Amino acid sequence: MGKEEKRQRVYEAALLLFSRYGFKKTTVEDIGDALGMTKGNLYLYAKSKKDLYESAVAWALRNWQQNSREAADKEESCAARIYTYFITGYRYLESDPVLRHLIRHDQALFPLTEAEDRFQEINRASRNILQAYLEEGIATGEFRPFEVSGVAELLYSFYVMLVIKRYVVPGNIPSQRDLNTAFDLILNGLLA
Repeated sequence: MGKEEKRQRVYEAALLLFSRYGFKKTTVEDIGDALGMTKGNLYLYAKSKKDLYESAVAWALRNWQQNSREAADKEESCAARIYTYFITGYRYLESDPVLRHLIRHDQALFPLTEAEDRFQEINRASRNILQAYLEEGIATGEFRPFEVSGVAELLYSFYVMLVIKRYVVPGNIPSQRDLNTAFDLILNGLLA
């Protein structure tokens, strides 16, 4: 097994235990035991328990982002790419109960300000993906000209709000019709 495969195994085990018992109750020894590794071997992958948590969560967030982008990039139009990026990302959490549980119990994963964001680089990359779709849409005439970075930020904020409403706030599940209506509003506006 290569180094990256081992790292992935460590992250998967750490995420499972952190999601099950929380950051405070999970020990490095617990993670090592789950992997059949010593505590010392785990420190080859992280400097501390906090570093292991943040590295494992960052790995999971990047996988989520990559999955969404790969699906979106298959679409022809920029509008379809944006829609697919959101819907694929939104649904990804249905298939990843570990990440879903972490999001529900570590609300710092979606901070209100960029200064509080421990995963700023990853979240910025998501906004940049949206920004690239918007810029291409303007360049091809699919979208009218507008201030792209502000709209990318607005779209990303909307997406985060949907994820929070669905996966953090219990019992608040927007229907597919609600999602389609929201995207229709975003793409077509309010005007008749």
